[in-house]
Amino acid sequence: MNVKNAMEILVEEALKNYWGQLQLPCKCEICKADVFAITLNNLPPRYVSNEDGYAFVKAQNFDDQSRVNILNQIVKATGIVATRPSHDLKPSPTSE
Repeated sequence: MNVKNAMEILVEEALKNYWGQLQLPCKCEICKADVFAITLNNLPPRYVSNEDGYAFVKAQNFDDQSRVNILNQIVKATGIVATRPSHDLKPSPTSE
């Protein structure tokens, strides 16, 4: 069976659009993946088995409130990753 959580696609699109605006001490791929995972864990999954199902879920999540819910969870996840990154942050050369 080929089933996908459509919320992954919606969150990935939102992260792509807003990543540059998020306040993180590190914006590496590890931190981005952590924000992505935490966000998905705090949103209800929407499983689909084909493109028609994805289009239906996307249409349902096109309203302002749904987008705000996704962005709100991204901001919360960003706060978690910013305060507790899953890797050591390298000091900047000017901080010595």
